[in-house]
Amino acid sequence: MDPKDKVALVTGAGKRVGRSLAIALGDTGARIAIHYRNSQKDAIKTAEIINSMGSEAVCFQADLEDTKQVKALASDIQKQLGPINILVNNASVFDKISMQALVEHVWDRHFAINVRAPFLLAQAMQSQLSKDSAGKIININDWKTARPTRFAYGITKTALSGLTRTLALSMAPTVQVNEIALGAILPPADIPQNRPRSEIKMNLGPADRMGTLNEVTDAMMMLIQNDFITGETINVDGGRHIR
Repeated sequence: MDPKDKVALVTGAGKRVGRSLAIALGDTGARIAIHYRNSQKDAIKTAEIINSMGSEAVCFQADLEDTKQVKALASDIQKQLGPINILVNNASVFDKISMQALVEHVWDRHFAINVRAPFLLAQAMQSQLSKDSAGKIININDWKTARPTRFAYGITKTALSGLTRTLALSMAPTVQVNEIALGAILPPADIPQNRPRSEIKMNLGPADRMGTLNEVTDAMMMLIQNDFITGETINVDGGRHIR
């Protein structure tokens, strides 16, 4: 698919990885729907960057935990920009909580944002597109889903992989659905990004370095431009998943 003039929704696009994904799509001439929940100033900044490149970007606020707001988000985008052709499910919740400490409302929140919202947006996208219209869905996942210290997050990211493959079958042949499983790309927001390798106390896999935002956006653009790959996981993790 050529993204030029296509409508692309990137959830959680106000900052960090989401901002880079939105800007990369904007650079192709796509019309960008920038979703945010609380990061309004960051979302506006993302839109300003894209608009300065000569592409169109509009900000949309929604709490993805709320089913009504998710459905309204898709509807509002269609009204303002047109049917969604490209959906990048980037937003997620990543609470540090063990199995023993996990309570029901936290469990439900993770499933609502990390699994249900991507499904509802895919469902809305399919209803908006005409029968023969092409589409792309890219789910941002994690290289490691078995995480005892982030129990609900890991379970929902495993579920997201299942959703990716089932959507790939359900939306074929016109819509391709894939996921990108990220390794260490950015440190937590309160830690400097340009730390020397000697200060990073973790196994970074065979590549022995953190990934770059450009490497993530390159993987996304490859999946958007390729119409034959579907139901796949592209690991952008420096090989950590093979260790």
